[in-house]
Amino acid sequence: MEIIRLLSGPVIGAIIGYFTNYIAVKMLFRPLHPVYLFGKQLPFTPGIIPKGKGRLARAIGGVVGDTLLTEDSLQDILLSDEVKAQLRENLEGTLQRTADMPLREVCLRITDETGYDAGREIMWQKLTDVLADRVLDMQLGQVISQEVLDAVRHKVSGSLIGMILSEEMLESFAAPIRDGVDHYLDGNVHALLAPQVEKLWQEAEQKTIEDVGRVLQDTGIQLTDIVMQIYETLVSQKGITMLQMLHLGEIAEHKVMAMQPEELEALVMSVMKKELGAVVNLGALVGFVIGLLNLMF
Repeated sequence: MEIIRLLSGPVIGAIIGYFTNYIAVKMLFRPLHPVYLFGKQLPFTPGIIPKGKGRLARAIGGVVGDTLLTEDSLQDILLSDEVKAQLRENLEGTLQRTADMPLREVCLRITDETGYDAGREIMWQKLTDVLADRVLDMQLGQVISQEVLDAVRHKVSGSLIGMILSEEMLESFAAPIRDGVDHYLDGNVHALLAPQVEKLWQEAEQKTIEDVGRVLQDTGIQLTDIVMQIYETLVSQKGITMLQMLHLGEIAEHKVMAMQPEELEALVMSVMKKELGAVVNLGALVGFVIGLLNLMF
């Protein structure tokens, strides 16, 4: 009987500690919904986590968007050897299956007619702009004016007109020719190039994947390598833009907010059931130890 009396204190302390922590853990989630008495909401209802779901959702969204998935981490994932190897394998399989399909048809498998036409117009404009810049950078006015002068010199060389036309006079003709060509190109280079770009594009989109691959192979280039290079460049240079477009933090926040209290409880318990169980058992242990201390003092 004396032993039972001595152990009753620690045992009761353990029971109290166990159920105290058990209730505390349950109050993290329960009750799942507000409880009202006489029209007033009772305190501690709903549970801590359901009541703070909004703050939890914002915190998770912030962690996902700002900490877990940064530009560097995205690049580490998308440019890892494993991902690139899998992408290359899938790409090669796709190219083999679509080898006899025209490029236009391949693109229409990815997007609809409206999207393809809009993308094509953008590509035409981009290509025209690039080519126009290259043409203007060639300084064709200077080149043409010098070619014209060289032709005139050759034509009148040894003639009376050649004796009359001094080098200074010939050079004075160069400036109007140069300025005229440059002025004409500045105002018309896009109009000159646009039909040619459109024609080349229309011819190219009728080529099959196999045709394109064969042409590239003749130059020692693999179509797969080109696509992979474009992929790596986009990820490296546009990683932050891709993250901003995905809005991953907002998606995570909305997903948490859309969860029912039961689903949120199941999610947290699936991750922390063992740890929360340890908290409950720790309460029993602490209660038992306190009961023993009471016997000693």
